[in-house]
Amino acid sequence: MVTRCDVPAARSRKWALALMICCLTLIGCGSKADREEQAFRDAGLQKVDVAPVAGIVTVDGNAPAPFTLVMLWDPKKPDGVLRAICDSEGRFEFTSYRHSDGVPPGSYVVLFARFNMARRLGDFESPDLMHNLYNDPDKNASNPEFQATIGPPGKTDYQFNLNVAGAPPASPGPHSITELRQAT
Repeated sequence: MVTRCDVPAARSRKWALALMICCLTLIGCGSKADREEQAFRDAGLQKVDVAPVAGIVTVDGNAPAPFTLVMLWDPKKPDGVLRAICDSEGRFEFTSYRHSDGVPPGSYVVLFARFNMARRLGDFESPDLMHNLYNDPDKNASNPEFQATIGPPGKTDYQFNLNVAGAPPASPGPHSITELRQAT
């Protein structure tokens, strides 16, 4: 079975509600941090601590890897995957609440894929243009280079070089991320 990773609709609606409340409360009194915390409480959400995670991805030695998805897969929460997209120079940074603030502390398996953009914003479709070489959490978990333990103060100098040229395409494993879709 190939994994399709969905962002749960209920979680998406809660985040949208939190964002709306946060925007509306920006007009109110108090500090920005206080208003933001209140917005999360009003939406029934609890904000968790995060640690910065950023770096660069190259392909075959030194070519930047633009539009590559960098994904953090938590074996304890296999239905959810955190993701960041590399810019034109192969740089990535994860965001949870504010730009580049990071992800919740934990142990993750790092995955990579380059999918086609789907018609719906935020969706990515197969095939993996990196030939399923780095999108299998079971395979990547056995490689120390693709294991990341995130905690304060975070790490912003990750460097990943992915060898794609000349590598035979791999068949997706049972937990491979072969597409990403926003749940409806």
